Amino acid sequence: MKRPLIAFLLALALCVPAVSSAHSLYIQASRYHVHKGKSSPMFFCYGHHIPVDDAIRRKKLHVVQVHAPNGTTSDVALRDEKSLHSYVITYDQPGTYVLTAETTPGYFTMWKDLKGRKRHLIGPMSALGDKAQEIFSSLRSSQWTKTYVVCEEPSAEFPAFIGLPLELVPVKDVSKLKKGESLELQVYMDGKPYTGKGFWDATYNGFSTCAEDMYVPRREVADGVIRLPVDVTGRWFVRFYTKTPAPQGTKEFLQEKKTTTLVFEVPNERKRPKIDSH
Repeated sequence: MKRPLIAFLLALALCVPAVSSAHSLYIQASRYHVHKGKSSPMFFCYGHHIPVDDAIRRKKLHVVQVHAPNGTTSDVALRDEKSLHSYVITYDQPGTYVLTAETTPGYFTMWKDLKGRKRHLIGPMSALGDKAQEIFSSLRSSQWTKTYVVCEEPSAEFPAFIGLPLELVPVKDVSKLKKGESLELQVYMDGKPYTGKGFWDATYNGFSTCAEDMYVPRREVADGVIRLPVDVTGRWFVRFYTKTPAPQGTKEFLQEKKTTTLVFEVPNERKRPKIDSH
């Protein structure tokens, strides 16, 4: 094998996630500041490469919602397809909107069959029946994600907390963040500040094209508080998750994983003179 080909394959291996690592979901807006009456798309990142990756099956998305500045919430009508699930949202009220989504829980089981072969199943361990000689791991995964969009001006009261079962709650309005500042996030679980063990990481669009190559590598927290240095302008992605043993008596899985993500954008000043026409 020629050296250039070997080098290419090694580089590719570094940019490909392990098969067993679960996809992460991030909801995004095409624009983070819009004028009243503007219709603008939202879409998803699902996978390991920022800012977009794999397509999502309709049944994987349990619900996608738009939380308007006046406190009303509406469900987005989802198409029965496998795609990035982009939908046009109309922003008809001044203030801060919140876009959220929740996945349908999924299962992943790694096991050894009766012939000693290591195998995996995208399903609960109960589906194996008596086919398994040994079960190495069995995981139930649930995810929640959100992002904020400002129409005209930010709401007087920033809607930091929406009420997701697991949620990253900024302590200040993310639309007012500037390069060089630090963002503090409080993790909420089931409507209350979470102070247990968990893991988080973060990155921004353009930091790396490789899978799971994050600007802030995975860190453990024990108090539910995340402090993120916002060193550059652009679109930021933050992820937090917990892994806990399954409730006693559960026959579907051995561990439960809950993940929540947040996307926000820190705008920059214009870098080139504005051109009068296209």
